[in-house]
Amino acid sequence: MLPQDIQPVYEQIRTEIIENGYTEGQSLPEIPLAQKYGVKRARIRQILRELEHDSLVEIIPGKGAFIKSITAKDLSDIFEMRIALESMAARLAARRRDDEELEKTIALLEQCRNNSSVSSQEEKVKVGEQIHDFILSSSGNDLILHALEPLKMQVRRIWRGSYVIPGRIDKAFEEHREILKALKDRNEDLAASSMRDHLSNAFEEYVKLILLR
Repeated sequence: MLPQDIQPVYEQIRTEIIENGYTEGQSLPEIPLAQKYGVKRARIRQILRELEHDSLVEIIPGKGAFIKSITAKDLSDIFEMRIALESMAARLAARRRDDEELEKTIALLEQCRNNSSVSSQEEKVKVGEQIHDFILSSSGNDLILHALEPLKMQVRRIWRGSYVIPGRIDKAFEEHREILKALKDRNEDLAASSMRDHLSNAFEEYVKLILLR
């Protein structure tokens, strides 16, 4: 765990990486970062090691730290795990979800759906994150939550890539609606299959994006 005094710097750099403030393979030299954030070089080194733990940075001995690329193999590994665990989480959530919290989540999604502003696409991504978090927490299975925790930063970074995939955000938004409807109907099989289809569709789109680079 990082010292409290450099936690904000770590979070800022992490956010910039996730929000595509850096490009894949870009170097992260310690001295300029130390000067930019007003901390010692040794502290930046600690932060970079933590970012490597998050699978956002790759440290190459003798060369330095670089923004980690997301390969097709990385995507395959991530989505295989997510499909298996989040489909089970959706099945359990259909059985265990809280009615009031579910209605709040549905209302949030519908409010976003009716938003025709320029920022609506970004809002849909944020709502999508909240829906996945709701389903995972509603599963009531701590082991699933703990198993997916190490992927959290990578998943957030992948979601940001949906902005450059034509139609992916709107398609995912409708898929989220189907999943929530299955939860409301307490249809465990449909909840699991809808989540599986949703994640499989996303995987196919992201792999195409990587292959076109």
